[in-house]
Amino acid sequence: MKHMPAAATRSKSRLRARVYLLLTLAFVFLIVAFLFPLVFGLQIEVPSRVPFGSASSMAFEIANQNLTPVTNVEYTCEIAKLVTASGAPIHEPRVLSRGNFRKIAGRRGVTGRCQTGYLITAPLRTAEYQLTVTYRVYPWPQPFTRTARLSAEINGTGEVIGWKVE
Repeated sequence: MKHMPAAATRSKSRLRARVYLLLTLAFVFLIVAFLFPLVFGLQIEVPSRVPFGSASSMAFEIANQNLTPVTNVEYTCEIAKLVTASGAPIHEPRVLSRGNFRKIAGRRGVTGRCQTGYLITAPLRTAEYQLTVTYRVYPWPQPFTRTARLSAEINGTGEVIGWKVE
C-alpha cells in the first residue's frame, strides 16, 4: 500500500469539503428558488373589523409569503353576491375593479381596493366579492392564479362591520 504525503491528504480533504459545501449551497438555492414559490404563495388578507364599513368599497392586502419577489401582479374584483336585508338580490352592480402591481418584494405586502360604481346604502343581508390575482414567480415561466371570496360580516341592522376571506 502506498502512503500519501500529509500535504496531499490535507489538500484532498479541503477540496472535498469545498465540493460538499458547494453542493449543499446549490441544493438550498434550488429549494428556495423552485420549491418555495409552490409552497408559499400569495396570501390575501382583509381587515376583520372596520369602524365605518361599506359594501361599496373595501380594502385588502396581497401579502407575498415567499422569500423571492413576485412580478406582474394583476387583480380583478367583482361582486359575487349582494342581497338586501329584505332578501331581494341586487343584480345591477356587477362592476369589475382591476388593478396591477409591477412587483411585490419577498415577505412584503401591498394594498388594493375593490369598489362598485354604486353607493350601496340599503341595509344588507349578504355582500361578497370575488377576487382573482394572477402573478409570476421567478424562475417559473407560467403565471400563477389565486382566487378568494371576500365576505362581509354584517350586524343586525344590515351594516358592514368587517370582512373575512373564505
